[in-house]
Amino acid sequence: MSDVVYAYGIVRAGFAGNPPAGLDDASVTLVAQGDVAALVSRLSGREYAPAAIEQHSGDVAWLSPRAMAHDGVLTWAQEHGGVVPLPMFSMWGSIAALSESLRERASALASIFARVAGADEFGLRVHRRDAAMLERIDELDEDAAALRREADAAAPGQRYLLERKIAERSKAVLRSASQRMAREVFDDLRPYARASLARPLVPGGGSASDATMVLNGAFLVAKDRVDAFRTAVGEHVRSHEPFGLSFDFTGPWPPYNFVAEDGSGASPMPRIGGRP
Repeated sequence: MSDVVYAYGIVRAGFAGNPPAGLDDASVTLVAQGDVAALVSRLSGREYAPAAIEQHSGDVAWLSPRAMAHDGVLTWAQEHGGVVPLPMFSMWGSIAALSESLRERASALASIFARVAGADEFGLRVHRRDAAMLERIDELDEDAAALRREADAAAPGQRYLLERKIAERSKAVLRSASQRMAREVFDDLRPYARASLARPLVPGGGSASDATMVLNGAFLVAKDRVDAFRTAVGEHVRSHEPFGLSFDFTGPWPPYNFVAEDGSGASPMPRIGGRP
């Protein structure tokens, strides 16, 4: 079976440098078409046939080093002038087929480059830590505080009923207060970014058993705004962590979530395309 052309991402024509090795330690070269070029490797068509990839789709030991290599090429390209990332296993049957795809998408790619040029992506995940938030519940909700004062002054039998009311009230407060604070964080950070997305929340995405994700944000930040953006994130960490929120701030990354024509995270190119 013939080789396939594996594409990592799209850069502007004239892009220069010595990229790191790609998947399977394959060399990475450029395929130019007009004003853009693709960073590519030639890989075994047998090992990277759709059926073979599907067979390995649940094999972390197989996927992990390939994901790291794919991301390594994109991170390098982002640091050396910018890149429009493609998802893993974006492959074409020939250089001619890839060049045709680049030609067909020339106008869309030009718009994407204009949107993401000179900017990096940052991620911010915010989690609600229930135990920590419950310790400050009286400061987050006056009704909960009033019930607590009433329970403290009540006779044992009445106190039991009030404690149950407090427990039910606390569940609602945890949800509403954490969602309110997450919206405040996201809305306050948006002006620092060229574009921003509130991505779907990931169930079980917390690092602790009592952590519930309340914000999964992605921000496209111009390089000259990064320091101000980091400072704003730090201010929210300091003000909200005491009330039970935890923060996972990552980046800079290539603009994975801002490369579709509508600004969403979809790829601007077909994932597997082209003719043999």
